[in-house]
Parts: sequence; structure tokens; C-alpha cells
Amino acid sequence: MMSIHKLHIFAKNRDAIATQKGYAFQQLKTIEDWIQNRIANSDDVIYCDYEDDIFARDLKQGTSKFTQVKLYSTDFSFLSDSIKKAIGHFFMLYVKGDYAFDKMEFNFETNASIVKRVVKDNDADLLQEWSDNQGKISEELLGNIRTRVKKILDEYIDEMFEELKDKQEAKSDIQQARIVYNELKDGDFDAFIHCIKWQFDGLETNIAVQQIVSRIEGLISNIPLPLDESRNQIHIALLVKEVYERSIQDNPEDRKLSSDLLDSVLLNAGGTEEQWYAETLQQFKSGNIVEFFFLGEFQAAINGARYCRWNMEDDGHETFWLDLLKHYIGLPDIPLPYKRKAIYEFLFLKIGHNPLEEREESAIAGDIDLVKFYIDQWEHRNNLHDIEDDITLLQLLQAQVLGFSLALPDIDVAEWQNTIEKFLDEQIQKETNVDIKCELLELRGHLAHQSNIHNPVESFKASFDFYRKIIPLLGEARFYSLGKLYGQMKAMIKMLTLYGIDDGLIEMVDQFMKEIQDYAERTGQRHRAAHDLVERGAIHLEHLDVSNYLRALELFHRAKELWRLEYTKEGYILSLLNIAQVYNSLGMSYASKYYALVALWSTWHFSDPALYKRLPQSLVLICDCDYSHGAWMNALEDFNQYLMTKREFDEKGFDMGNDEMYQRSIFNIVKIFHAIPIIHPELLPYLDLLKKKWGVIWEEQIEPAVQHMNEQIKGTDSFKKILARDIRDVPLNDVGAKRIINFNSLNLDWNIEFNNDETMTAIGEEFVSFLQVALCEIARINNKLLVADQTIKISVKEGHFQKENPSINSWVITIPKFDSKVENEIQTHYVYIGALIKSILQPASNLSKEEFNKFYFDQLLKKEDFDKKALAGAAYQRIFRNSIGNLSSETPNRTSFGSLPENTLTMVYPHYLI
Repeated sequence: MMSIHKLHIFAKNRDAIATQKGYAFQQLKTIEDWIQNRIANSDDVIYCDYEDDIFARDLKQGTSKFTQVKLYSTDFSFLSDSIKKAIGHFFMLYVKGDYAFDKMEFNFETNASIVKRVVKDNDADLLQEWSDNQGKISEELLGNIRTRVKKILDEYIDEMFEELKDKQEAKSDIQQARIVYNELKDGDFDAFIHCIKWQFDGLETNIAVQQIVSRIEGLISNIPLPLDESRNQIHIALLVKEVYERSIQDNPEDRKLSSDLLDSVLLNAGGTEEQWYAETLQQFKSGNIVEFFFLGEFQAAINGARYCRWNMEDDGHETFWLDLLKHYIGLPDIPLPYKRKAIYEFLFLKIGHNPLEEREESAIAGDIDLVKFYIDQWEHRNNLHDIEDDITLLQLLQAQVLGFSLALPDIDVAEWQNTIEKFLDEQIQKETNVDIKCELLELRGHLAHQSNIHNPVESFKASFDFYRKIIPLLGEARFYSLGKLYGQMKAMIKMLTLYGIDDGLIEMVDQFMKEIQDYAERTGQRHRAAHDLVERGAIHLEHLDVSNYLRALELFHRAKELWRLEYTKEGYILSLLNIAQVYNSLGMSYASKYYALVALWSTWHFSDPALYKRLPQSLVLICDCDYSHGAWMNALEDFNQYLMTKREFDEKGFDMGNDEMYQRSIFNIVKIFHAIPIIHPELLPYLDLLKKKWGVIWEEQIEPAVQHMNEQIKGTDSFKKILARDIRDVPLNDVGAKRIINFNSLNLDWNIEFNNDETMTAIGEEFVSFLQVALCEIARINNKLLVADQTIKISVKEGHFQKENPSINSWVITIPKFDSKVENEIQTHYVYIGALIKSILQPASNLSKEEFNKFYFDQLLKKEDFDKKALAGAAYQRIFRNSIGNLSSETPNRTSFGSLPENTLTMVYPHYLI
């Protein structure tokens, strides 16, 4: 038996790729096995059309299962060609050395039956007896089966010997194999026979197909994933497609059907959340385990674990997320607030993943050290909302102590509750910001809600003492939203009704909901209205013309104001990014840059790690604005900060393959590196600094593309054609002692000049952004208001607000350096800038001074809310200086390039808003 594997030379080539892919029944049977493995949480990996129709192997258990699936309209006997081929093929797999140490099983499954009539040499009765007695074959029956099987194998070996005997290169192996076969004992054949299983369903072909489809539909409903059962037909179609595509792969490893693959296919057929979860799960399963803390990837892990906790019903994914969270908890460089966040999700996932599961001890009995660490470090948090996690964990711990007598040595849960209570009470007393005070009262109500686990009714009642204190403050609140609390009240009503708990509590909750309903519904209405506005705006953007883009811009501005709530802060940030992109599409780079800056600023100051993924998105838009307007020194600095935030905050880490914004930015940087040696070779030492700083990004991403562009594009004329597609101003206009911003809109040339230093860059760009927002509003309302074919020159200086008009269409204005965060002071500052803009635009219009003033105040300000569009939060100067304005110590001061020769790359620039 030591050389039995030599018999495998007689195996027929059964590579069924070309012939089996059309067999729908086999594919459906493969899907059925695949789903059953997933539901059982099996370690089997299924291969489709490799070794056999279906091959399932469990390396941990050391088992290999080979299955042939036949859809036939005729019945079977030992004379059936399919039976004889199946036995021959099963035997060749049995003797193959690859599976010598596995427990093997061979299955023949068919819709048909065994023939009822026994005729000469068909031995149908023997096949029926074998099928009926699988697992309990008598010695007599075994002997009869052995005789028949050996006859089939003898014929098979003889046939293959004749087929292979003329192959000289294998002649020796063939002879040896024949000898080995002839020397096999009865026990060898008996062991093989015991591995074979028969399944004859006795169904007509159409019925067999219908039944397996019905079984698959039922199985899909039992998969522990959040799937929409109404889409089961779509799920089956997607699984059939996946099996087909896998079955025709040349590499056997590419024919695998794993549980992870099944989850991915089905989740990606769902909504946005399911697709996100599938992508995130794959991201962590296929990537290297992180050894350093990066907030973006960490937040993705937190969100994935949370999704699993709320939506998954089995422990297959739970184990994966628990292991990943434990890994993060152990990272040496993880900041304390995020370590606590990981511990919270770890403990909650263990306790709350399957709360109805029967168990004898607490799920966290072995994690008391983590509980203690979490409580000891409770003051380390990212924001106020993290206290809600503390309150939730406090409730979970109390339930574990009550339900499982969980021992918490050296941990005083009651004392921790008192500490949280004292902190919230002190903060409520001293807080002057109404929005924050409402949040504190809501948290205090949540804490009271679970203050007495032995008497939950009294705890519920106690919470309303704090919730009710929110109502008188709502009139003054600007960003606080009752939406979340209202939703919790609705859930509470359902729970109280379901469990029959009343004692006056249902009436109390109902009365409170009536009192806050108008406020809560107002939030919901604002949210829905904002969504509607965005959807309408998106339709306008499909038309690709100025008037439709301006209509979309107006709709996005309105959505932005509706979303400016704590409850909808992500919608607010997305609306800012949308507005930035529309302004950029309209050629108004600095209006676009301002909104991208506001998105960057708002994201950071919301202090919500779940939103930090928007930081690199904001920076890539800022970089794009600076590039397109020729401010290439700024663009290079923007790109440097973008790389840092992408690594730190992007949920996908530094994955660049499917990031369109990253690829576009890289292409812009490549064009800059190609152009600088042509335009200003004096700047090459500065580029060398960037190359060192960017390291592998330069070597692998940028340098090869620069070399390719250098080879393909020769001379300035060819390069000017490329730049003309996306450049709006003189390249490298932010180098030297003076900065000049040029653009054309409404058929007017605008020329704004200021000193090229940090202070004046912030002031000058602030003025231009305000001007461009105003020009977009004028273009939308009346694009003939300004007289065409004029050149307006504006010199911007630092100082108290003043203006001079030394000649027609020539202005000298002064704007102070500004860095206040006081809202009234910001509004006053922007009112003065608006006054300067009004003074400059009026002489360029076809209106008298009185008519233009009326247009400015009645139309732009009162009717169109121009002031809210020009000022979206913080002032441009403050954001610029405190986010992207501070140059790296390695970056030379741009004014040191003041002696550079004049840029000779003259170009024709596009006209906008016409």
C-alpha cells in the first residue's frame, strides 16, 4: 500500500471547465453546500469544478469530501456509464497521494432513481441494496459489492492502460502502477467502498431544480446576516454568477468558495451599510495586522465591531472583531481615549452580541482587568458624547453582577456612578452654552435612567426630571437636536407596552413626547428637506452647464443651513464638500477653497473621530483648488498635509488603488514636478526636499510618472496644451515677493495683487473667496448685471478697512489681520468686506449707485441670504492660519524666491460664469 498513489497515473483528465459550466443543477447544489457550511460555521473550504464537481476540504479536521452531481431523466444501474465513471474517478482520487492522510468521502448525488428492473449484468438490485445499507454493510453484501466494483475498476484500468501504453516517457510508471493494482488486497477495495455514499432522490428533473431553489431560498433566510428576504432571488442569481466565475478559473485556489466570500457577495447586494460592512470586513481580513495606531483604520474597526454587534446573529464574525479589538487594546502607542473606546466595544460585543444566549457565567468574567482599566481612566475621553458609553457600560456591568453574580474585585461600580453623576451635575451648573447644556441634561437623564436596576420604573421616572429641563432651553438652542432622544422615547414606549410595564410610566413618556414632538419633528423635517435639496441639486449637475450648476449650488447652500445641527453634523460637512466641488467646477477656486477649509475646520472641531475620515477629503479639495489656480507652492504644501491625514485618518489606511481623489492629486503633483524645471529650475532644491520627505510615495508613485511624462512630453507647447485643460492662472503665481491672482468671470478680467507672505495670503485669499461667492450669486440672478470686457485691478493691503479708487476700475483696499472666534466680531468683519465688494462692483455694473445698493441689500442679502453663503462658520483668515497656513520648518520661505526671473509660460485662460 505504500506505493498505491502510483495508480493515479490511470486517472482520466476530468478538467470540466469547458463542459461543466453550463450545468445549472451542479451550480445550485454547490451553492446549497456552500450556504450550509456557512450556517454551520464550518471550516470547510469548497472548490467548484476541481477534482470533482464539488470538493470540500477541512484541513483542521483532516477531511476531504468529493461530490458528483447528476441531473438525469433516466435511472441508474451498475451498467450506467455515469456510475462506472464515478467509481473509477473516485478510486483515482482515493489513491492520489495528495489526500493520503485525510478521511475521505465520495458522494454521488442525483435527482434520478435506481432502475426497478434487474436485467442481465445490470445488478440494479445490488446497487439498491448498497444504497439502502450505507453505514451498515454486512460482510456478505460487502463481498458482492467488492466483486462488482473490482470488475468496474478492472475495466477502467485496462482501458486507461491501453490509452497510455504508447507514452514512452511514462512507460515505466505505467507498468509499476499496473503491478501495484494487481497486488491490491480485498481490504484495500473494502476501505474504498466504505468511503462511497449514494443519494438517489427519485425526482423528475424540473421538480428537482425547483426543490433545490426552494431549499436555497430557505437557507439564505437562515444565514446569520442582515439580509432582505424579498431580495432572495437576486441573492441566488449573484451566487450562481459567483460559482460560475470561480469554476472557470485556471488556478484551483481561485475556485475556492469560502464563508468570507459568501458574506461578501450577499452583503454587497444589500444597501449602503451592508456594502460598507462587507468592504470593511474584507479590508481587515485581507490586510496586514496593524502594528501602529492610525485613527482612521481604528475607527473603521470600531464601526465594524459595532455593526456586528447590532446586526449579526452568529459568532463567526464576532470572534474576528473581538480579536481585532484586543489587538488594538494592546498596541503600545494607542492614546488612552481610544484604548478605552476599544475596551468599551470589546466588552459590549461580548455581552451584547447575543443577549438571549444561555450561559452559566458572564461573558466578560475573564476580562475584569479591562473593566478596571476602563473605569480607572474614565476621565480620558475625546468629547462629551463618550460619557454616554460610560453610562451604557455602567448599566451592562450592573446587569452582569445581578444576572451572573459577576465578581468585580477592586472595582466599586456604585462609586463610579456617583463620580459620573457629580461630574455631570457640576458641568450643568456652570455651563453657559445652551446647546452643550442640553446635551449635559440629556446625559444626566440617561444616567438617572439606570440608577436603580432593582426598580427600573422608578429609574425611568427619575430620568424625566432631567429630560424636562431641556424643553425651556430649546428656544435658544442653535445646534442641539432632540431627534435622538425622541427616538429613544419611541423605543421605550414599545418596550414598556411589550413587557406590560405601566405604573403610570407609559402616560409619562407619552406626555413628554407630545411636549417635544414639534421640536423633534422639526429636526426630522429639516433632515428630509436637506436630502431632497441634495437630490434635486444632483439632477442639475447632470446637465453640465453654468445655469444648472448655479441652481445646484443654491440648493446645496440651502441644504447646508438645514443640516447645521449636532444630530446631522456629517450631512453638514458633506454639504460643505459638495459646495466646494461645485464652486471649483464653476472656476471659482477660492470660493471652493474656503468651503473646503470650513469642512476641514468643522470636522476637526466637532471632535468626533467617526468624522475624521473627512479630513483628507477636505485637504485633497484644497490641494486641487490651489493647483488649478496656479498656486503650486501652496498645492505642494497641501499635498504634504493630505498625505499625513490620509495615513492617519482614512478608514482604508493608505490604500491608494481605488482612491480616485488620490490618483487625481498625484497626477497634478506629477505635472508640477514636470513643469518646474521648465518654468523655474531655480526651485529644484526645494523639490529635492519634498522628495526626501515623501520617501516611498515619491519613489513608487510620483517619480515613475514624472519620468514617463518627461519622455512623452517635449517642449513647452505640448505641456501648455495639457495645462490648459485645468489651469486658470499663471503657474507658480505664489512664488516671489508679490502675489497676483487672475481670473475671468462674467466676461470681466479680475486682477488682485498683494504681498506674498503668510499674513497677506490669508487676507488676499479671503477677499477673493468673498468676491467669487458674490460673482456666482450675480451670475445666477442676473448674468448681465456687470458690464463686460472690463479689467478690474485691486491691490489689497493690511490695515483698517479703507478703500481708494485712484482711477477707473482700479482700487486700493485695506483689510485688517483677523483671528477672532467671537461670532459677532466675525460677522462684523465680513460685513465690512461685503461693503468693499459692493463699492467695487457698483461702478462695474449697469446700475446707478442707488439701484445697486437696493439690489445688494434687498436681493442679495434679504432674499438670497448672500451673507450666509459668504460666511459659513469661521473666518477664512482664522481657518487658514490655524490649519494649512503654517509652513513646515523644512519649507523655505516663499519670499526667498523673490529674485526669480519672470514666468515666461504665457497661456490663454478660460472664462467662467458666462
